Amino acid sequence: MRDSVRRTILSASMITAFLTVWCGSAAANQITSATVSATCNGYTISVSGGNLDTQGVNFAVNYSITVTPDNGSPFNVSDTIPVSADGNLNFSASVTKAAGPLSGNFSLSGTATLVDSAGDTFNSVDISFSPNPLACESSPPPQCAETSSNSSNFNGTPIHGGSYIWFNSNFTASGIPSTGATITFTSSTISMPGLNADFAVPNAQITFSPSASCASTTFDSITNTWMTTVPLSGSDEIFLSGLALPVPAGFSGTVKGAVIWNGTFSSNVPGVSVKWKWGAAVYSTFSADYNALAVKATHQNACGITNGDHAGTPEGTDTSSGEPFKKFVIGGARGGGGSNFTGSWSGTTAVQLCP
Repeated sequence: MRDSVRRTILSASMITAFLTVWCGSAAANQITSATVSATCNGYTISVSGGNLDTQGVNFAVNYSITVTPDNGSPFNVSDTIPVSADGNLNFSASVTKAAGPLSGNFSLSGTATLVDSAGDTFNSVDISFSPNPLACESSPPPQCAETSSNSSNFNGTPIHGGSYIWFNSNFTASGIPSTGATITFTSSTISMPGLNADFAVPNAQITFSPSASCASTTFDSITNTWMTTVPLSGSDEIFLSGLALPVPAGFSGTVKGAVIWNGTFSSNVPGVSVKWKWGAAVYSTFSADYNALAVKATHQNACGITNGDHAGTPEGTDTSSGEPFKKFVIGGARGGGGSNFTGSWSGTTAVQLCP
């Protein structure tokens, strides 16, 4: 009887000890929270977690946000945030992204998932949104708007059908206040002699954010807009807009005469000045999926890119060949191939908004 009691007490003690150890040990590689502060022109996502105790891998948080309007079809916004452990194996990261502008009322939902570079997926958490729902009134027409035109010529290298011309523009800005500013570039077209057409260029929205520590660019396919976020300090080259133009199969030769890029700049604050220029390079293989291009947002301080490439360089990889797009640059337009991934720059045009 005594032995039976001892065994019962011993078993209970072992179970208690096991449960104490099991419950007291935090699971490895965990995301614990994800929050989004949303506006009608973008959002800031913050993630945190801990116990990143797996060696030899890089960690990231993949997130997906579903935006559901009161009227219309839902659409998704997704991206990845690289994260790394501090001295206590914990992590926290925050990223600001431009999106929209939105008009109407929207409900928000989404999840964030911790993954690593070895292909492992860990846990997911629901994202907490503020505010939710998001109410966005229709924006009044910008009060500070100026139309601008910048013309330049192509070089004499023949361009052949089946290739792509990568038109890309960049700018510098002055007069940005400490609270930030938003510059847009809309109604943009490129006219080319020889092709007898005006080609529509996607819109652009550039947000100078006090909370941004580096520059990033994504393409919003919902609004057909390049969305760029930069720190207040800007850069000597900030990506403005880009157009991947497929050369018609029957075309072969040179483009003679002025190529003209037009568009309208606007700002949500007065006193902003812009100086802009553009380039054009030819690629034998390219993509019309603008997010796949992974366009470099600025010449200096672009998020996750430490090379010396100019703003507007396609840093992405062609999925069919597994080769970087930069490998496929050839001579033509305003470029000579080699390492001239954007083409040589046109002259600079200055624009003053609401002096």
